[in-house]
Amino acid sequence: MDSGIGYRFHPTDEELVDHYLRLKMLGYDHEVQAIPVVNVLDFEPWELPQVVISKIPNDQVWYFFCPRNYKYSYSHRANRTTNAGYWKVTGKDRKINDNGIKKNLVFYQGRPKGAKTNWIVHEYNPTFNFPTQRDFVLCKLKKRPDDSDDMRSLEERESNTMVAPASPTGRNITEEDSQLRAYMESFNGINERDYSLNSALQWPTYYSYH
Repeated sequence: MDSGIGYRFHPTDEELVDHYLRLKMLGYDHEVQAIPVVNVLDFEPWELPQVVISKIPNDQVWYFFCPRNYKYSYSHRANRTTNAGYWKVTGKDRKINDNGIKKNLVFYQGRPKGAKTNWIVHEYNPTFNFPTQRDFVLCKLKKRPDDSDDMRSLEERESNTMVAPASPTGRNITEEDSQLRAYMESFNGINERDYSLNSALQWPTYYSYH
């Protein structure tokens, strides 16, 4: 995989389901080796970036296949509990073509009622038929910026930006506006009835031909 400047591994939802997840379920591991297999319940979310070693060092999004985890062997109820907390499904499921469903999960630290964190996972579940006994989901992990960091960067941008005063109409006054206003004010006191094109073309009296 090329890792040149500006390169990012950011496939679309459709590509994740129709290509990567489908090939993984069908057993074509060599075709999807760019995405590792990690059991999300064996790690806390802040540990996963070190486990899912991205081929793109500056990427802040991590992809991995995860075996399905069930609470009980006889049940299809998903188990999303780690040692430090749990993943909670939020929002509505989204259908990806006819081959998958996308779920949004947020990590809560602590139990039984944990504190919401900034770690989120988009979980892609297959809905197509496949002949193998494999049972994987594809996960897309990322961390949302802290609100405090967002506010700090916003304040820095505002302090470094000079804003022109607003005009009575609410529009900022530019340098061109100021020049135009000065030009128009230079005509104050001139009676339009006394000012015509012919008078404008008259040479001043101190110009004369000899």
